[in-house]
Order: sequence, then structure tokens, then C-alpha cells
Amino acid sequence: MEDFIKSAKKVLLGNKKKGYTLPTNNKLYPAQWNWDSGFIALGYSHFKLKYALDEIKTLIRGQWKDGMIPHILFHDLNTNYYPNHSVWACGNKIHSSGITQPPILAIILKLILDKKRINNKDKTEFKKIVKGILKYHKWFIKFRDPNNSGLVSILHPWESGYDNSPLWDDPMSKVKVPKNLKYKRGDNKVINPEYRPLDIDYDRYVTIKNHLRKNNYNPKKLYKASLFNVVDVGFNSIFLRANKDLLKLLNTFNLQSTELCQHPLSLLVLHIPKQQHRV
Repeated sequence: MEDFIKSAKKVLLGNKKKGYTLPTNNKLYPAQWNWDSGFIALGYSHFKLKYALDEIKTLIRGQWKDGMIPHILFHDLNTNYYPNHSVWACGNKIHSSGITQPPILAIILKLILDKKRINNKDKTEFKKIVKGILKYHKWFIKFRDPNNSGLVSILHPWESGYDNSPLWDDPMSKVKVPKNLKYKRGDNKVINPEYRPLDIDYDRYVTIKNHLRKNNYNPKKLYKASLFNVVDVGFNSIFLRANKDLLKLLNTFNLQSTELCQHPLSLLVLHIPKQQHRV
């Protein structure tokens, strides 16, 4: 077990950049990914809390003004990765993608706080992070569940975390690829193409992305206008658990949110008897 822990630390530290960590040690993913950073922060918390905080704080720094935390932050602009920062052409303080990923940050933060005693300085940092996460969850409620159904939508398969899953075969088959679509993939040059999505899948990914960009990533318009709008069980299960943990974090730091408490998903959490409080 000790050898395994040493190896895990070596991987994290070997992929570490200034304030964030790459998901891999090759050129396949040369940026900061949203939920990867969450899991990476949890790993760091076992031996270096500062690195865990830095990872999440860097991610929060890329949060859009409307509350969305992108699925990619491009800190290094010199990359052959596709789609890169110039293709997405968006971001707030940091160049980013225009979509998000499963919202695990509240879950990760609670796991860290459950096992770590923190000093007053770190407590201030954690409180700032919680406020950022709250803004993120409000964004989901406002723009991905505008009908207040209790279920949020994803607008691109990449938002799900399991990008080229067969789950998306049906909705993806409805995406019409333009005849003049042009782009240059880099992923299937880095590793074996057999391990990567098919060209037709990537054509559809890019078509959806281009449509999002054409609409200026306007969350008010895209819920109805997007070429891909799916209520995913896995994503909503994560959001349910994240809301549950965020409500506890808000209580810990004496924060409140009417929007979060009144959302049907949170009401479900608040009213399930403790012995059935499972996700």
C-alpha cells in the first residue's frame, strides 16, 4: 500500500503546473479540466492541503460572471490540442471552453473538510470557494432547469464526463453535420485512434460546439436552442449529492441560499428521512 501511495503522489506531482495539475502526463489533455481538478484536489488533500486549495482556487478563478465553471481552462495557449482556446473563443479571466462538467466540487470540498482540521486562514479560503460553488449551483438551477422541474440538462456529451458513451447514440444521431465542416483533430495523433471517438462522433461534437459558439454561449437561449439537450441520470445523481453536500457546507460557514433550498432537487434531499439519505 505504501508503494501505491508513493506512486500516486509521484503522478500528481509529476503532472503539476503552477496552480493546477494536468489530467495526464502526455499531450492528450494539456490543460486544466473541471472535475479532474476536483479529484486531483482530493488526492492532494491527503498530503498537501495547500496544493488542494490551489487546484480548486485556480478553477474557481476561471468561473464565468454568470456562475458557470467551464470544463476546460486553457492556461497554456501554445498547444496543438483541439478544440483549443481560439476555437472556443470564450472565457472570463482565463481562456476556457464554453461548456461545463459534472459538479463534484461541493462533494470534494466536504470530503476534505470531513477529514481535515483547518486553521482560520484556510477557513477563509474555504468560505470563498463555497461561495463560488454556490454561484455555480445557482447557474445550473437558473439556466439548465429553467422550468424548475428538479432535473438539469446537459447541452453537450462532453459535459457528462463519459463523452462517447453509447447513451448518446440516439440524441447524437439527430445532429446534422454541415457538409463544409472543417477542423483538425489532434487526439488520435497522440494515442491509438482505436481508443478514441469515431470521426462521425467528433463531427457531431464539433457541430454542437460550433452551434453553441454561434449563439455566444448564451445560457438563456441555449436551453431551447441547443442541438443536444439531455437529462442524464448520472449527471443529476451527482448534482443531487452535490446539493446535499453544499447545503451542509453553507451551514458550516453560516451561508444561506433561498434558490438552492427551494429547488425541487434540494427539497428532495431535505425531506428524505436520514436512514434513506442515499444517492
